This record gives sequence, structure tokens and C-alpha cells, in this order.
Amino acid sequence: MKVLDLIFNSLLDFVFIYECEICHQHLEDRKMIICFDCLQKIEKVESIDIEKSFKVKFGENGFVKKAFSCFHFKDEGIIQTLIHELKYQNKRSIGILLGEIVGNSIKDDEDFLRADALIPVPLHKIRLRERGYNQSELIAEGISKVIGVKVNNHILFRSRNTQTQTKLNFEERKENVKDAFFVREKDKKFVQGRKFIIVDDVITTGSTVNECAKALIQSGASEVLALSVAIAG
Repeated sequence: MKVLDLIFNSLLDFVFIYECEICHQHLEDRKMIICFDCLQKIEKVESIDIEKSFKVKFGENGFVKKAFSCFHFKDEGIIQTLIHELKYQNKRSIGILLGEIVGNSIKDDEDFLRADALIPVPLHKIRLRERGYNQSELIAEGISKVIGVKVNNHILFRSRNTQTQTKLNFEERKENVKDAFFVREKDKKFVQGRKFIIVDDVITTGSTVNECAKALIQSGASEVLALSVAIAG
């Protein structure tokens, strides 16, 4: 069997050229999508910056108790490129890898490890049908592989197909996603008293994640945390 695996892998190497998504350098490890050098160039978020940023985004009246992001999101930066490839070029493996990076960053944090489920920010059914997958769910699956908390994408739903947040200012983003998420009546019993982690690709103003958390808290969740690959602003 090992001989067959070796032959199969050799054929894969012959047919496909595995290269870094950023610099296009050859990758020896087929499981990777970015080389170590490019990975090292991504600016990580310091813990003190995380605390300050999320205090501004969620504030005292927010529904998210604690949040964590790995990287700064910058225009034309490596993370922006990776997330664009993930969302619009069907590069699903990027989502899993980024999720694993997030998972390894919080694998010793008991607040996250004790959660009952990871909940990806849901796409509306129209957008999900167009894209074919939810990028936040792929990230959540990567996180789950590391910390062992299961992914649940059958709890939180999007009530309307909101416009993209990309070109909206703070107030417009907030209004765009206001009351856009809900928990079905039949699922509220499961939600009650449980602790959840909302997973998104990038947290910019925090409006989307906060609305997701609001829907869960109002349905009886005891606590909501948040994780994202990157933070902007």
C-alpha cells in the first residue's frame, strides 16, 4: 500500500506544480499553500492591540465577551491576497490552513477551549449557492482540527442577503447587518446556557460579529466569543 501511495504522490507532483500563493516559490509540502518566508512576513497582532481594538469595536454594550485575531488586515497585503483567493478563486485549502493557524494561536486559552461550538458567520442561501461554500466555515474547520471544538453551521442563519460590507463606512455597516441573523425557534432550546465562538475571516468594525452574537445571546446563549484570521482598522 505504501508503494502505491508513493507512486500516486509522485504522479501528483508530476501533474501539479505546488507553489506559494504569494511568491510562487515551489512548495515541498503539498499541504501548505504559502511558503514559510511569506508566512513570516505577515504582521501579527500584539495582545495589547487586540484588547484595545476590540474594546473600540464591541464596547461595553457589545454582545461579544472576548475576541482574538491573528493578523493585521492591510490593503494589498499577504492576508488580503489569501482571503481574496479563498473567497473568490475557490482556494478552499487556504481557509483550512488559516483556521489551523488561528487554532494554534489560542490552543492554550481555556476561554476558547471550553466553548460548546464554533459557529461560522453564515452566508445567505443565495450567496452560498453562488459561491458554493462558506469561507468562514472552512476557517472554523481548521480551528476545530486544532482545538477540538466542533463546528455547528445549523444554529445561526442570515435572514436577508445583505450587500457586501467592503465599501461601507462604520454606520452603514452597522445598519446593513442590523437584525440580519437569527436562531430558529426549534434550535433555541439547544442554544440556552451554552457558550459559542463566532468565526469570521476578517473583523473590521465588528458589526457583523456583534449582530451574530446578539442573535445567540437573545436566544439564551450564556456567552459568545469571536475568532477571526485578521482584524482591520
